[in-house]
Amino acid sequence: MTPRIDPRMTRSRAAVLSATLELVAERGIPATTVEAVAERSGVAKTTIYRQWPDRAALVLDAFDTILAPPVDPDTGTLRGDLLHLITALADALTTGPAAALMPALIDAAQRDPAFAALHRREAERRHHVVLHAITRGVHRGELPADTDPADLLDLLAGPLFHRRLISTAELTRDFAERTVDLVLRAHTTPPT
Repeated sequence: MTPRIDPRMTRSRAAVLSATLELVAERGIPATTVEAVAERSGVAKTTIYRQWPDRAALVLDAFDTILAPPVDPDTGTLRGDLLHLITALADALTTGPAAALMPALIDAAQRDPAFAALHRREAERRHHVVLHAITRGVHRGELPADTDPADLLDLLAGPLFHRRLISTAELTRDFAERTVDLVLRAHTTPPT
């Protein structure tokens, strides 16, 4: 028999996680305290502490609700796979909840081992899909056999993060597509 879940707990959990994400996006992680989350969500601090032992656990759990695992597109071509993955990254960096939260996570990862672990885990999970697509491209002969997939990943993703976090230029899907094409033009195996 499946244990019955109290709908009030489900609602309070959703309210707390939503309030946490809002506060991180508005104020950053350091200012997202349990007290602020309780005030924003309308859920008592004691209830919050029953579900999360501390602020870091709460924020990490909130991040987990929006960081969906990437999907391996396998379109049949390296360019098709990379266009799908890199434009999805551009979208994630500019729209939706992750766009506002990513800078906060990157900042927190420099200061807190728990956030560094979350950042590392998310990066590895997302990198795995792109690295797999690049490796498929090598196996299909679309890239030279000596291609370093990690270097190619950096060349693809680096310009997007630069546009989002450093440059004043807008990060667009068109820019992401041009980045894919420029990197592939420089690295693909020339036809024989």
